Amino acid sequence: MRRVLVLLFAAGLVAGCSMPDDEPTYPLPTTAIIWPMPTVSDLGPVVCPSASLAPVKINWDATHRALNIGGQKVFWPAGFTARILPDGHLELVAPNGTVVARDGDTITLGGSDYSHICRVQGVEY
Repeated sequence: MRRVLVLLFAAGLVAGCSMPDDEPTYPLPTTAIIWPMPTVSDLGPVVCPSASLAPVKINWDATHRALNIGGQKVFWPAGFTARILPDGHLELVAPNGTVVARDGDTITLGGSDYSHICRVQGVEY
């Protein structure tokens, strides 16, 4: 009887340790995937307002593949993209390939409003 209880305890322990995490359950890619970002077309030489907009947090829901930028509808400067990494995280990428932010980061933006962004993290685009 004691052996049966020990075996049941061990089986329960193994089953409990193999429970899935809160990580995404879909198969993750082996390379980064480009995620489309709403951008404004290149307007040529336009003066970017010096005022900064309120900082916003990048919230990426990897399970549902949903992006929320502080609850705002943001139109990024021309050439901005995002990419989903093999681990499920998201990076925001500038036209020159520089990563300007990752999911969970709070970023500063500049422009006339969130639909006309011309500055990201202090850099004018």
